[in-house]
Amino acid sequence: MSTSKLELVERELPGTVVIDIVGELTVGSGTERLLDVVRRLVAAGRTLLLVNLSRCRRVDSSGLGELVTCLVTATRHDAALRLTAVPQQIRGVMKLTNVLKAFELFETDEEAAAGAKGNQ
Repeated sequence: MSTSKLELVERELPGTVVIDIVGELTVGSGTERLLDVVRRLVAAGRTLLLVNLSRCRRVDSSGLGELVTCLVTATRHDAALRLTAVPQQIRGVMKLTNVLKAFELFETDEEAAAGAKGNQ
């Protein structure tokens, strides 16, 4: 990983793009880069975006706000943004802050891409 606290890795799955969050989605880590990626992808016509949090170590209020902004941005462009592989610790923070219910959650990228019903 680079010296940055946050690395975004894009990869393709059939019908979707997965954005892997590596590191910390926190204030000062460059969270706004995630929104830049989402904007670029929806502008390119992508309609299903998956954000994989399996390698995300920490999320703070700034990171949660960025995820919500990404969700709103995707929705406004008739795209879906789904979260995958959310660690229990981050899921707990999302539940505590009442943000969890805004998102579709999936255990794996493949389940999310297939459109299986997400769980919370």
